[in-house]
Amino acid sequence: MTLTKADIVAEVYAQGLLTKAEAADAVERSLDLIKEALAAGEEVLVSGFGKWSVRAKTERRGRNPQTGDPLTLPPRRVVTFRPSRVLKARVQEEGSLASSAPAEEKPEPRPAGNGPDKSRVLRPGYF
Repeated sequence: MTLTKADIVAEVYAQGLLTKAEAADAVERSLDLIKEALAAGEEVLVSGFGKWSVRAKTERRGRNPQTGDPLTLPPRRVVTFRPSRVLKARVQEEGSLASSAPAEEKPEPRPAGNGPDKSRVLRPGYF
């Protein structure tokens, strides 16, 4: 299911602190502030969520996928998003709970003195 702007407004309204019109205005203004900052080339950081930034891409060679003819793609600016560690951990947590895959079998413990334990699993998001 996709979370829409209307869903966000409904959630803000459900908190009971704002009227529906005030909630819609607050959500719309928040999104407008983010858009204005990105259009001006500024970074937008929302603590615990992530950071949006604008990156410049240089002119590059490409090809027309239908004809295969080479062409030059003009320089452009793109918006990138980098999630925070908190968001990454939350997504991993939610994803592992929602997974219907059967649990993996744990390897049998190795006797001590046979070198480093290579069966350790590193947690995602800490690289």
